[in-house]
Order: sequence, then C-alpha cells, then structure tokens
Amino acid sequence: MPKDPKQLLSILMIVAIVIALAALAVGIVALAKQQYIIAAAMLLVAVWQVVNFFKWKKLV
Repeated sequence: MPKDPKQLLSILMIVAIVIALAALAVGIVALAKQQYIIAAAMLLVAVWQVVNFFKWKKLV
C-alpha cells in the first residue's frame, strides 16, 4: 500500500477509469441484448466513476 497520498489518488484515478470503461462495455452489451435495467445501472456506475475521477483529480 503506498504511503504517499498523491500516489494513492493516482492509483484510484486509474481504477476509476478502468471501472468506468468496464461498466460502459457491459452497458453496451446489455443494450444489445435488450436488458435495459442493467444498461441503465451500468451507465450510472460509469457516470459515478467519472465524477470520482474528476473529484480525485482536483486533489492531486
């Protein structure tokens, strides 16, 4: 575990981007399979991760 808070925030920003991209991919597949509730949930997860990314970016 990194002891430097800036390094930890950098790692969290990378994780947030990976989670957002994965959520978008799952959302697109869910739309293709007409699973609209799952697609909406994945869109919310992706948006939440983008918000977290910009919040953490301000702290770095």
